[in-house]
Amino acid sequence: MATKDSRRTSLAHGQGLPEPLLLEDPMEALPPTAQRLLAAARRLLAGGGFEALTLSAIAEEAGEAKASIGYHFGNKDGLVTALVDSLAHDANRALIKETSAFPPGAARVHALMAGEARIVADAQSFQAFFEILPHALRAPALRDRVAALYSGYRETVLCCFDSADAAAAAELRPFAVLMIAIVDGLAIQHGLDPRGGDVEAAIELWEKLVRPLLAQAE
Repeated sequence: MATKDSRRTSLAHGQGLPEPLLLEDPMEALPPTAQRLLAAARRLLAGGGFEALTLSAIAEEAGEAKASIGYHFGNKDGLVTALVDSLAHDANRALIKETSAFPPGAARVHALMAGEARIVADAQSFQAFFEILPHALRAPALRDRVAALYSGYRETVLCCFDSADAAAAAELRPFAVLMIAIVDGLAIQHGLDPRGGDVEAAIELWEKLVRPLLAQAE
């Protein structure tokens, strides 16, 4: 089994992500040069979209040698993978911490839903992610790595319930898939028209619909 330090190293070199997503900040796990490259990529993505993420532009923005991207991330796909993880990290860490403060049951379900509503409202992070997603769907290597991020997020949702029963955990996996689909779909609607849809009301309805299922899986 990989140690925590080895998992951090694999993240830095773009070799996929552990499941569930780490609670430690992936930025802090990287060497200073890698942190500067990733921060530069975030600025370029926010200002010019995915097309702005050229190796030369990232290196120039970071004030680092172009070859340092390959050294720390393997290639551009590896850097983009780490970039997506850094965009999602704070929300995922908060989700786990907030839900784990409650025992399994209605209070934990409500904490999960409240956390998901806040994630949906983070339009800036979702805009950056949606800049990357179409390219991930077309590029096999990047698609596999972003798929690993989704797999990690599904595990994060399951961790919020911390079910020790294997059968219950298996029953909750489809819920995690639907949870992500709903969050992404609501984020698109919120990003396009923040005032046109009541995100909180939609999340509240989703909570009412899934409570019986989650109660059975406890």
